[in-house]
Amino acid sequence: MNEKDICLVEHIMAKIREHRNSSLLVFNTTFTQIGKTNLLLLKGLLDIDGESGFFVVLDRPHQYMSYLLHMHMVNQENIWYIDGVTHTSGTKKEESDHVNFLEGPFHIDNLFDKIGFDSMFAQKGFPPSETIDFFLIDNIATMLNYNDIDVVERFVLSFHGFIKTNPHMMGGVTIDKESNPELSDILDKNSDHLIDIEELKKEVMK
Repeated sequence: MNEKDICLVEHIMAKIREHRNSSLLVFNTTFTQIGKTNLLLLKGLLDIDGESGFFVVLDRPHQYMSYLLHMHMVNQENIWYIDGVTHTSGTKKEESDHVNFLEGPFHIDNLFDKIGFDSMFAQKGFPPSETIDFFLIDNIATMLNYNDIDVVERFVLSFHGFIKTNPHMMGGVTIDKESNPELSDILDKNSDHLIDIEELKKEVMK
């Protein structure tokens, strides 16, 4: 990462800290920058603030983000992946104590209900929920490729409820709001704060 990237990470983390407790935060960025935005978020959460957390993968297999973090020397000891892509992508599963493979991105709106919650934390090698600081969701609009909007809305509602009942966690969702107005409206109604990454970039450029 270059100097401007690190500066942007620091700006993002400052915003996160303002709204840290029991909050579902929406990170708005352009579609082409969603992958990089997730990298910057994880750099800040894992390296700068020394937190531990989960990353729910909906767009590309978890190996992609793991590779990026490795390339940028981000310590992955305290990140666990919920992979909803590998099952349908044809990518070979690489079993690990840090990965829980879902059956795919179809109908995962129950991920944060009681059954899904228990199953998630029963995974070998996964930490107790009370030790987790953040729960970050990959490009949530990807769910619309496999589910109708009602299923995605239930997912958002259950995620928001999950975060509210776990006040030690920060929940985060990345999205290009301009490209997904219907989903954007759902997130506006069922989240606590918007952090506009593109606006923060402008501040960094000043």
